[in-house]
Amino acid sequence: MTFRLPRPSTRWARGLTLAGFVGVFLADMVTPLGFAHGMLYMPWVVVAGLSRNSRWVVGATVAGVGLTAAGFLVSPSNLTGAALAYAIANRLVAALATATTGGLTLAILQYVHRVKETQRLLSEAYDTLRSQQTLLQIASEIGHLGGWLVRLDTHVAVWSEEVCRIHEVEPGFAPTVAQGIEFYAPEYRDRITAVFAACVETGLPFDEELQIITARQRRLWVRSIGQPVRNEQGAIVAVQGAFQDITSQKLAEASLERSEQRFRQLADAMPLIVWTADPNGTVDYASHALRVYTGIYDPDTPPSQIWMTLLHPDDVDLCLTVWTAAVQSASPYRVELRTRRYDGDYRWHLVQAVPIRDEAEQIVKWYGTAIEIHDQKQLEQEARQIADRLNTTLESITDCFFTLDRQWNFTFINRQAEQLLQRERADLLGKYAWDEFPEASGSVFQQQYEKAVNEGQSVEFREFYAPLNVWLDVRAYPSQEGLAVYFQDVTDRIALEERLHQSQRLESIGQLTGGIAHDFNNLLTVILGNAELLGEMLEADPHLHPLAQMIGSAAQRGAELTQRLLSFARRQALDPKPVDVNQLMTATNGLLRRTLGEHIDINIVAEANLWPALVDPAQLENALLNLCLNARDAMVQGGQLTLETANIYLSQDYASQHVEVMSGHYVMVSVSDTGVGIDPKHLERVFEPFFTTKEQGKGTGLGLSMVYGFIKQSGGHIKIYSELGHGTTIRMYLPRFWGDVQPSLPAPEGVVVGHSELILLVEDNELVRRYAHDQLVDLGYRVLVATSGPAALAMLYQQDNIDLLFTDVVMPGGMSGRELADLAQQIRPGLRVLYTSGYSENAIVHQGRLDTGIQLLSKPYGRTELSRKIREALTSPCH
Repeated sequence: MTFRLPRPSTRWARGLTLAGFVGVFLADMVTPLGFAHGMLYMPWVVVAGLSRNSRWVVGATVAGVGLTAAGFLVSPSNLTGAALAYAIANRLVAALATATTGGLTLAILQYVHRVKETQRLLSEAYDTLRSQQTLLQIASEIGHLGGWLVRLDTHVAVWSEEVCRIHEVEPGFAPTVAQGIEFYAPEYRDRITAVFAACVETGLPFDEELQIITARQRRLWVRSIGQPVRNEQGAIVAVQGAFQDITSQKLAEASLERSEQRFRQLADAMPLIVWTADPNGTVDYASHALRVYTGIYDPDTPPSQIWMTLLHPDDVDLCLTVWTAAVQSASPYRVELRTRRYDGDYRWHLVQAVPIRDEAEQIVKWYGTAIEIHDQKQLEQEARQIADRLNTTLESITDCFFTLDRQWNFTFINRQAEQLLQRERADLLGKYAWDEFPEASGSVFQQQYEKAVNEGQSVEFREFYAPLNVWLDVRAYPSQEGLAVYFQDVTDRIALEERLHQSQRLESIGQLTGGIAHDFNNLLTVILGNAELLGEMLEADPHLHPLAQMIGSAAQRGAELTQRLLSFARRQALDPKPVDVNQLMTATNGLLRRTLGEHIDINIVAEANLWPALVDPAQLENALLNLCLNARDAMVQGGQLTLETANIYLSQDYASQHVEVMSGHYVMVSVSDTGVGIDPKHLERVFEPFFTTKEQGKGTGLGLSMVYGFIKQSGGHIKIYSELGHGTTIRMYLPRFWGDVQPSLPAPEGVVVGHSELILLVEDNELVRRYAHDQLVDLGYRVLVATSGPAALAMLYQQDNIDLLFTDVVMPGGMSGRELADLAQQIRPGLRVLYTSGYSENAIVHQGRLDTGIQLLSKPYGRTELSRKIREALTSPCH
């Protein structure tokens, strides 16, 4: 062990030791061995001990022993025999003495060191004890806590300074037990006497809070603690304890109690339930509102028990779990739960509590409230139901819908918007609109949305959105939260509106062209009829006969033109019948081959079990011939013409996308060619009258318009498909007839003469009237002539043998031909009637069809047609 004594510098001792060792060693070198120089190292080892360094003492001892031996070797003496032995013994004794001296010196140093260390530790212990006594004194003064001891052999008490200070007596005051008890207030003396006696007699400790009256007559609250002191035999020989002034604590408790009382008075006056709990979470107080709410007024029922019986069974676990977590984590408590009212009705309450902490941040109390929120919960539930219904409504409406907040982030998107935008709503909600749809950024969409938000006014606009290739109708409504946007894909609607506009345009053209038909056909009747007569009369004249034929041909072309105009205008009088379209096509096959020429290859694809069509057969034949002629003109170099029939069902979806189309069963007649096709820009106009792409003089532009008008008037549908360089296909959809087709009787050939039947001719146009009169007389009929309906009625009253009423439909004077016929048949039941007209809308034609039982001779007509129709009317059943 190495140690140093804490002393001033001892370098002198080290230097003196070294000097002594050198001097002795030099003396050995010149001195005979007989003198014991080795003994001289001993005092210098002692001098080394004065350095108070154990290492230095050890070093000096080792050096002394070594130099003693070395001195024998360097001595000038040359001894032998007994003298040598003596010298060696002398040196060994000297070395042993030097070593012993070093050991003793080292032991002395260690002893001195231990003494000094013990003194130091005692000094530190004394200082610590004095500090602790000082701290204890300070603590006693701060805590007003002192100690006392009563020896039972003397019954004299020993009080600490603090106990004396509490009693306001001089320090060192040593009262007897009786004197000490006299300091207690009279009402507490019996109590302290009893507990002190019990401690002395039985060893029962005591801890009492009592009041004393000090030497200065001040009343103080004190806490007196006592316990027995026993000797080695276990006998009680003394009582000792502590004594503390708790007046401030008692005053604080009293103040707290008054505060608690005021708190409870305030809590009881409040309409809500106020409650408190101890630090462990046990409810120890509830305001009067709880007892009013529950109807439990028993004061012996603790609030904690009342509270647990109130909870709805489904909310018990929730309440306990959240409350336990709050108490354990010392965090605020908040829960919504149902509690039972006095009438058994469960009401929603918001229960909250916060912990109250002392200066040491320890929880001393929980203060809480229970606020009834039943009405609020019902409103919230109703709001959720309204929100759910609104959400369901927004999900079920056909409009697309989304909302944006003020930062242009998506907050709601319904299913229709999700489908139209082709984006998942989960990917859009909360996202910035212009990042998700960069194509709309800076566009009309953003401009209109910003306008709505900035001006606080709704906006409506229609815009094309290129990424989806759709037209959108948009309505945006601003609010405090942002913007609500409704939008629809109106691409199909726009196309439908365009088609409807085109249909209305064609309709207006038709109304214009149909208006002139009546007067024009009257003129054509006279021209065509007289040209036919002239042709018969001049048949032998080679110069004049061709002129008469030319007049007749021109009139016939005029009649065809007028008929096409009426057909397009859907003003012609159709006589629909059940028609076997396959049979009709077969019957016209020969005519088509002669008409179209050998360079056109005709292919007929007929469905085996084709339904009958309800259509005017003559007009269908004309329409089919027109389409075939148009196909021929498109195949100048020849090609293939395909006629096809099929049973077709047009669905509701198809009908909703096409104007004036009804879903149902149709007979489809298709005419396809392999010609040049039609330019797409012309497709929308091909059904307009007088529109043609043919060279001047090669077409009137009425062929397709006539077909279009006939099909529409028949209740059907027509569709055209064409591609430049590949040809055109036109499909006619004819209404299906639900029944069997009856074979028709063959029409008579040539002129059919009469048998002197009496015919009442009613015609307002003089030229037509004269022509019809002359033809009827020439055909062998007797004729009565009237220029108006009233004149004809007068004749009916005068003549009772009239066989046929032959009347124009449209006449001046306020009476139409139909009205005349109705009155005439009342006068003469069973009277046969034949109508004639160039334009007879709404009189005998309704929805484009002749009324049932009506016989009509359309103007213009010739001699042959007149003769056949008169004979047909005279031989037909009466209506």
